[in-house]
Amino acid sequence: MEHGYIRKGVRLCITGSEVMNGFILDKNTQFFASELYALGFELKESRVLPDNEEQILRAWSELRETGDIIINSGGLGPTSDDLTVDLLCKWLNDTPAYDPYAEKRTRYFFEKRASRMDMQIQGSSHQISLETALRQARIPSTAKAIKNSVGLAPGIYFPEIPFIALPGFPDEIRGMWSEVLSLIKSLNVTRSATKIIPVWGVGESQLFSQLEKPTNFTLGVHALPWGCRLFLRAPSEDASVFEEFSASLEKNFPAQIMESPVANLVEFLTKNRLSISVAESCTGGLAAKQITDIPGVSAVFKGGVVTYANEAKSSLINVSQEVLLEHGAVSAQCARSMAEGVAHALDTDVAIAFTGIAGPTGGTPTKPVGTVYIGIYNRKRSETRTARFQFPLGRERFRNASVACGFLAAYQAIAMENQSYWPLKNFH
Repeated sequence: MEHGYIRKGVRLCITGSEVMNGFILDKNTQFFASELYALGFELKESRVLPDNEEQILRAWSELRETGDIIINSGGLGPTSDDLTVDLLCKWLNDTPAYDPYAEKRTRYFFEKRASRMDMQIQGSSHQISLETALRQARIPSTAKAIKNSVGLAPGIYFPEIPFIALPGFPDEIRGMWSEVLSLIKSLNVTRSATKIIPVWGVGESQLFSQLEKPTNFTLGVHALPWGCRLFLRAPSEDASVFEEFSASLEKNFPAQIMESPVANLVEFLTKNRLSISVAESCTGGLAAKQITDIPGVSAVFKGGVVTYANEAKSSLINVSQEVLLEHGAVSAQCARSMAEGVAHALDTDVAIAFTGIAGPTGGTPTKPVGTVYIGIYNRKRSETRTARFQFPLGRERFRNASVACGFLAAYQAIAMENQSYWPLKNFH
């Protein structure tokens, strides 16, 4: 162990009856866990607790006995069930005090809201409301405040425990996270070398049939919508132990290692001033949704159509009746016509089309449930290529896998000179 550093983990306490009772999905544990893992910190425990004084105080005392870093999320706000500040004061024999920055912001937003609503801001009713609002500007008097630039309630830091209290709203936590990380790092906690590698278009069994599992570090695997995400961790902080394994991955799965195929595709389109459109049947608009999740994508994305019925395929993107009658809506010919039709209708440089059978019914012996045809139109190469894939995974996973495959192949088709990478080499 490096001199001056200590081995500490992190223990989470998520408070809120609305989370405990399932009314609100606990997204915070996932955020904390993924962020801490990526930075080499060890998350040892996570608890979800109701807004119950006895349970929260008991949990904090138990977690403090471990000597690990405690992160509490929730209970910072103006309402009566926001207990964190008062419970911390009770637990540590402290008293609440206003944080100057939070108090100033709370007063400003309260007065602004009162003015906007044309309220009478004088008299007892206003004073009571302002007093309630200012509850969220309090921290224990001996604590350090963590600035909240998104919301109003500041975070709370006790370095001697160490204990960090944050609001429950995910956007507020993200806005405060860089300062929180600085505080954690200042505690001189040892970290493990960590690397996360997404490999698209390959299953776990195929992956390890081409690679040897390492012996000098631990390896975890998590499924992507279509592929695997590898989690590499070594006990030391020396990331060089991953180099040989990473090089082997790059050699065996070229052009398949990236954080997000759709993000890579949009980035390339933007840099090269190219436009894209999508035509979807079985994916039901998911491809368009994932594209428009990216900020600023209007510079390259002209639009998409969901042509679920054959009539829509014909009337909106000019798929001929001959193609539909002779080959069917789930066919390479239809995927080709859809990609070309939407590209011509919206005048785009690139287009992707999806047509298939998501299930659970509708399959045939020659086109079983899970069949999808993907078409990619590329104006620069004056070509449209199609491929057939099988994703018999259930409707949601089928759609996610189909879209991921289409984005990866489209990125390879327009961004790479080598056209023999998987899955693009499957397109003809």
